[in-house]
Amino acid sequence: MISITRKKFGIKINDVFFANEPSKGATPATFQFFVQAKSPLPNFEPFKTQVIDLTAPTEEISKSLSKNTRYKINRAEREGFTPRLSTNPSVPEASLYAHFYDTFAAQKGLPLCNRAKLHSLATSDFLILSSISDPEGNLLAAHAYVKDPSEARVRLLHSASHFRGINDSGERNKIGRANRLLHWFEILSLKNDGFRLYDLGGIPIDDRDAEKNDIARFKLEFGGESRIEYNGFVPQSPLGRVLLPLARRR
Repeated sequence: MISITRKKFGIKINDVFFANEPSKGATPATFQFFVQAKSPLPNFEPFKTQVIDLTAPTEEISKSLSKNTRYKINRAEREGFTPRLSTNPSVPEASLYAHFYDTFAAQKGLPLCNRAKLHSLATSDFLILSSISDPEGNLLAAHAYVKDPSEARVRLLHSASHFRGINDSGERNKIGRANRLLHWFEILSLKNDGFRLYDLGGIPIDDRDAEKNDIARFKLEFGGESRIEYNGFVPQSPLGRVLLPLARRR
């Protein structure tokens, strides 16, 4: 389990990742927000994710990849992309990642990067950043992960690429291949570093949203197993109890 403290709209929030038994605890924050707790408290929401056991032999992990994903990773390796991984990035590096993500978010109509959370993760040494560039040095995709040293677990927090701003289908496909190679590079590198669990950060299956289903299919092509964990807010003060319905909606 790890925890960080951040502020949003002036409200202090304590984020707690991977708790075995969530409880109110003792913190000066207005809320505790439990992310992927092993067991729920009342009003927690189930969260489905896909995890890969990094303690398995590399050959076994590779065999669990879909045929399509293996092909695209092999092709990307021949194309000369350069993946990078930093397991202890600095706050300035986190800010550079946030800038890249915000460009992606603007193209997608998504909320901008939560820099307070990202910076808090970086200063607590709970952040991993990765990226991949083409042979000309152009940045194609980048990922941010939460790491829990106590569980040797990493969890995808954000994934960003700029292919949605590109009309050429060949270029878009190239970036898609690079993104798959980046995931595979992370799996091998983190396994080598002694991490035991690679969490793809949620399987957002929603029959009403084709794009969410595409994201889910992309993640499932890396194999692994599904598990259900739980997210939820716990108020820590009278103000927290008043704001709880608003926090849950957001």
